[in-house]
Amino acid sequence: MRVTIKKMGINGEGIGYIDRLPVFVPGALLNEEAEIKVTERTQRYARAKVEKIIKRSEKRVKPPCAIQHRCGACPYMVCEYAEQLRFKRDNLRQSLIKYAQIDPKLIAPVQPSPAQLHYRNQFKLPVGMQEGKLVNGMYMPNSNIFVPMETCLIHEEGLEAMRKAILEVLNQHALRPYDWHQKRGLRHLIVRGFEGRYQCTLVTGEEQLPQELIDALLQLEGLVSLWQSIQTAKKTPDIFGPKMILLGGQRSLTMHLHGLRIPVSPRSFFQLNTAQAANLYACIDDMIAPGRKRIVEAYSGIGGISMYLKDKAEEVIGIEIIKDAVLDARKAAERNGIKNVEFICADAADKLTYLAKKKNIDVLVVDPPRSGLDELMLETICRSRIAKIIYVSCNPSTLAKNLAVLSERYDVSRIVPFDMFPHTANLETIVQLERRQGRR
Repeated sequence: MRVTIKKMGINGEGIGYIDRLPVFVPGALLNEEAEIKVTERTQRYARAKVEKIIKRSEKRVKPPCAIQHRCGACPYMVCEYAEQLRFKRDNLRQSLIKYAQIDPKLIAPVQPSPAQLHYRNQFKLPVGMQEGKLVNGMYMPNSNIFVPMETCLIHEEGLEAMRKAILEVLNQHALRPYDWHQKRGLRHLIVRGFEGRYQCTLVTGEEQLPQELIDALLQLEGLVSLWQSIQTAKKTPDIFGPKMILLGGQRSLTMHLHGLRIPVSPRSFFQLNTAQAANLYACIDDMIAPGRKRIVEAYSGIGGISMYLKDKAEEVIGIEIIKDAVLDARKAAERNGIKNVEFICADAADKLTYLAKKKNIDVLVVDPPRSGLDELMLETICRSRIAKIIYVSCNPSTLAKNLAVLSERYDVSRIVPFDMFPHTANLETIVQLERRQGRR
């Protein structure tokens, strides 16, 4: 069966049609003609795999990664980088038109990543066995097939070297993958790195790791923070378990960004592309005029954006529900001598409801998870008198749906997409909204 790819999907797959039925074809690019084999068919859509590319796109390139076609993490690695950016902008445009009827002329060109390879500062990888050795890998999309990984080209080079060094030590001490019956073994290896210093978390079952293993890991050059996380739940979206144990070294890893020194704990979130994060912060800063009375950041994480905006307002308040992230943010503010930034551990929607009633807020910055803003948060914003919203999104679909609600009270004035993750289908977007006159 042959199809011609008419557009690209939000997950980086090609989309063709069989008798008007959309068929999702991973690995196929726009305008390509492919021989396919249907693997799943429903009344609404079909999935297929490429048997042979009949007509190739001029933008197709040979991927530098040997397992790109099986891993599934980097679907756009088969096309030129400029074409990747075009696909991402087009998907954003389609979402904004479909859900929010926003003028696509407002969308700026996608800001390219400073690096297309070796940009990622953290990984969270499952483990498996290959030829009797513990290895990292990825699960093929829509399957439970584990694909072993020899080298990952999107990891920063030092981070990748640390991954291999840690695996070597784990194999020397005969650590094994997680056994679901015994609830023992290694489930995930998590490593984060900034400027040659690394933090490692071993996600395991209910077990005490040998001291010899701990000592050997702490001897690795650059590894300054070692943690164990106990996770035995079968069906959970959380990689980290509820119990965290500091095995050795520092409790947090310090990163530097725009002159700020920010401690980062294992559970705390920070953008995975450090260089592009600096550009994103600068764009947010550019959208806010100085001399504001009060800025609030919801979903503030470790507080990087809040602290970066310290000179734009008399008071900046960050709201974050993850306790470890709030502790990191408070510690960072103290280390950097910042007196006008406060961090509150609370549900963002609940706390904003309170703050909007008690205090005048000039600017609200929101950086929600992929699920976007919930109903209470949207309702709170629309009822407030906040003059400006800066929405930082990592999901074009939920962004567009949220903007459809916010547009009842706000006008979108600027949209700037950022490519945080080259070769993937992910896109970060900053949207500036201003309260419509007469709605204050």
